[in-house]
Amino acid sequence: MRILILFMLACLTLQAQCQVAIIQDNDGFTNVRSKPNANSEIVYKISVNEVFWYNSEDDDFQKSEWVEVYVLKNKYSFNSIQSETVNGFIHKSRLLPLDKLKIYKASDFNFEYVIQPFKTQNHIIDRDKSQWVSAIDGRHAWGTDGGLPRKEVIKINLTIQGKIIQVSSAFFCDIYECENSFNVYKNGETYFVYQHNSDGAGGYELVWVFTKDGLKQRLVGSII
Repeated sequence: MRILILFMLACLTLQAQCQVAIIQDNDGFTNVRSKPNANSEIVYKISVNEVFWYNSEDDDFQKSEWVEVYVLKNKYSFNSIQSETVNGFIHKSRLLPLDKLKIYKASDFNFEYVIQPFKTQNHIIDRDKSQWVSAIDGRHAWGTDGGLPRKEVIKINLTIQGKIIQVSSAFFCDIYECENSFNVYKNGETYFVYQHNSDGAGGYELVWVFTKDGLKQRLVGSII
């Protein structure tokens, strides 16, 4: 029990430190370096409108020209282990925090969850030796802290530029305690839906990335 509490506190601390960003680079990508200098190894290339976390609370953030970033290896966050990231550094001039974009409110983008109370009979629930919920339907259950969720998403209604976009249940069957409260941002022809769901130890960040052709990325969780 004590280990679980420490784990949850670590998650909350890192959530407070790390924020979501995209890049601003005329080349269409930015190199992620293994160390905070231009001569170190390139470990990844972040593409334009790809979301990732960056560390804004590092002691050197304000004075350094480089910023530490965390890029999920699976662009749809299907991995249940939050630490499965590519870690490295990008030049701060290439960083564009998502919340620096203007909130987008035009009528060409409409996003809404269809939510219902969680029904245990519709799911396979795994528990650990202490009877904490460890998985639901074989997936990590975002928004829970060991108990059962109260609300589940059963559908996403999405229209972009007058076109109905289908979102597979595979992308929302593991997110719980969602609300229809979020910020929408737009950069070029890409739309971002950003929100915090649940609270306390179960709180998590969620970013949906769409174009008129459909879902391009889903970032869920926090950094461990």
